[in-house]
Amino acid sequence: KALEMLPSRKQRAALQDGGQYRCTATNALGTAQLLATLAVVAYPPRIAGGTRLLTAHAGVPVTMRCPAEGRPPPSISWVLANETHISSSSQGNQKVLVWPDGTLMIKDVTVYDRGLYTCTATNPAGTDTLTVKLQVIAAPPIILEEKRQQITAMAGQDLNLPCTAEGNPQPHVHWVLAKGTVVKPLQFVNTRVLMLPNGTLRLSSIAPTDSGNYECIATSSTGSERRVVILTVPHRDTLPRIAAASQGTTQLSFGDKLLLNCTATGEPQPRIIWRLPSKAVVDQMGSRIHVYPNGSLVIEAVTEKDAGDYLCVARNKLGDDLILMKVSITMKPAKIDHKQYFKKLVPYGKDFQVDCKASGSPAPEISWSLPDGTVINNVMQADDSGHRSRRYVLFDNGTLYLNRAGATEEGDYTCYAQNTLGRDEMKVHITVVTAAPQIKHSYKTYIKVKAGDTALMDCEAAGEPKPKIFWLLPSSDMISSSTDRHLLHANGSLSVHRAKLLDAGEYMCVARNAGGDDTKLYKLHVDAKPPIINGLYTNRTIIKVTAVRHSKKQIDCRAEGTPPPQIMWIMPDNIFLTAPYYGSRIIIHRNGTLEIRNLRPSDTADFICVARNDWGESMLVVQLEVLEMLRRPMFKNPFNEKIIAIPGKTTTLNSVWGSRPLLPWPSATHRPQACAGSSTVL
Repeated sequence: KALEMLPSRKQRAALQDGGQYRCTATNALGTAQLLATLAVVAYPPRIAGGTRLLTAHAGVPVTMRCPAEGRPPPSISWVLANETHISSSSQGNQKVLVWPDGTLMIKDVTVYDRGLYTCTATNPAGTDTLTVKLQVIAAPPIILEEKRQQITAMAGQDLNLPCTAEGNPQPHVHWVLAKGTVVKPLQFVNTRVLMLPNGTLRLSSIAPTDSGNYECIATSSTGSERRVVILTVPHRDTLPRIAAASQGTTQLSFGDKLLLNCTATGEPQPRIIWRLPSKAVVDQMGSRIHVYPNGSLVIEAVTEKDAGDYLCVARNKLGDDLILMKVSITMKPAKIDHKQYFKKLVPYGKDFQVDCKASGSPAPEISWSLPDGTVINNVMQADDSGHRSRRYVLFDNGTLYLNRAGATEEGDYTCYAQNTLGRDEMKVHITVVTAAPQIKHSYKTYIKVKAGDTALMDCEAAGEPKPKIFWLLPSSDMISSSTDRHLLHANGSLSVHRAKLLDAGEYMCVARNAGGDDTKLYKLHVDAKPPIINGLYTNRTIIKVTAVRHSKKQIDCRAEGTPPPQIMWIMPDNIFLTAPYYGSRIIIHRNGTLEIRNLRPSDTADFICVARNDWGESMLVVQLEVLEMLRRPMFKNPFNEKIIAIPGKTTTLNSVWGSRPLLPWPSATHRPQACAGSSTVL
């Protein structure tokens, strides 16, 4: 491949650069070439020398050399005893690093660092390795002082207990006190016990109670060592002495917490006794007054009776020591802050609160007198007697809160603040604002419905408080809740189900609250039609029907009306059957048709169909005759007759027959009405 001519300078040759190179020189007269062969010589890495076994003491730095030669110069990497890979280019850590010449250094080597370390030298020509085995020599801890020592010391003196530990690595030292407490260097257990960094335990002002075993423990990764000091502090009886106490005079406010300190020393340990201003003597915990084991006296909430002289007495079998302290209690009469008489307007149904902040010492008790004379306080939130349902709430800061103000909450509210030194009061007048009811669209309304339908009359009212809705019916009855046929909706509307003629009339909606009344008048008309049977506009119709024995006969009774009438058949012997009815021989269909199967001569009788609704009733009398056989019908006058009809006038066609046949007329434009047996009228 072609090579670019570069300025004359030395370049690093790699193994892949070996091979033949052709140089070509060209001008206008011709071309000349030179062939050159390049051989790149490379030597694989070789680690010369190096230590195969290395022994080191714990706690000192260790270096492992890895001198490697080769062309090109090899790169060095190490595999540590814990299988970690590291080289001069890696970050390493604070303890292990690789120098540029490949040397591995471990700072502060420990027994955990022992093991095999592998150095690897690598270049393009090959690889060479060196394994170094590291052995770490560690010295277990030793304590230079006596392993078991008995010391006797006098009460009150200061005492140092040394514990010097050596080892490789350097051991850690701590003490275990006689009561089991563990103490580490520069750790304060209390004001009398301190461990110094060199392992010495310092005890200040020792007492007989400090007697016991004190154990020093030195530990490292190679083991542990112990030293036990048996301390004996003999008892020596001393008179009690009050070492610390509260100041001579203490000033408090009523209800504050009183704390009086009184600490004493002596042997045996003195007992603290307090004499109170009431001359009572206490030395232990009580219900209100507490004396703690260290001698401190605590009263959680002081009163005026707690003022006076308090005497602290420290006593043991050798004698007493005492100190007098005075306590004074500051008191103020109850006073309402920002007191004024004011009036407050509260909308009906809304919440309101009235503040009554008071100060005083002792803290005053707040109570409120309500307009009806009821008094409430923090103990009795509301004297409801089963009526108020705890609507009043009195907060600790004296604020009175009421939810949903009504007309009965209007009036004067008096706040009382009272303590043992006096009483203060403040009045607030509450006026509850109401709005009279107002019915939307209050003009007179006319409603017309068909009998049997539902009539809806709206009555939506606004006002404060929310008005109560009731209705006055045409019957002068009043309803304020739903009944079987009257449904009173949540918004005040009234629905009348299955309207009847008796429901027609005037309905008045009344909306009422504490602010007054409003009314709305409806006039309801119920549209109804009396029933008609088979299109016959007569209250009672009589027809004659014949049928053959053992046959089936259907007799129509189609009833119309508003509301839809109820159909009933009256059978012979006054048997009443209501449609629909399904018997073995007699069926009454839903449309009112009577069907009689397998007719008998005994069925010759009157069958009456009655159609009834709220408007009235109609009746069809069917005179049924059951014959053994039917006779051929014959006209009594078989001759033809010519009739001249005048337009607009009624024409009568006489057709007299003898055997009651069904008489069909050929005219399709006129439906003739048959009279009873003899003539037909067009």
